[in-house]
Amino acid sequence: MKQVNKWLSIADTALSTAHIVNANGKIKEIFKGYISSFGAMVIQNGLPAALAINLKSDTDEGKLRKKIIEAIAEILKNSGMIQYAMIDANKLLEDSCIKANIANPREIRLLKADVIDASIALKLMMRTYEFVE
Repeated sequence: MKQVNKWLSIADTALSTAHIVNANGKIKEIFKGYISSFGAMVIQNGLPAALAINLKSDTDEGKLRKKIIEAIAEILKNSGMIQYAMIDANKLLEDSCIKANIANPREIRLLKADVIDASIALKLMMRTYEFVE
């Protein structure tokens, strides 16, 4: 939880960078559902599958879901952790697939924990904004 607390200010910046917060400082209601279901999706389907589902961007819904992953990648990138220095949403998916396929359970477990912590920080920060339809 300490890591989540440290990442709250980064999450606030990531909300703007990923264009989740609009110019009026409000967030579309639909993002609340996307971020709420993300943690369960990671636990149930695994990190690579959850990222792949959320990065599918051929529909309007997919483009909005991708913004959540972009914000999570932004949090990891700006967290000061060296291994995430060059990460973006697609690189996050690629890394999770590589780590899952090389059969290194510790690596994928650490990445999964960091992604879930980043999503928690994002969810907590989103609650400080007003939601609109």
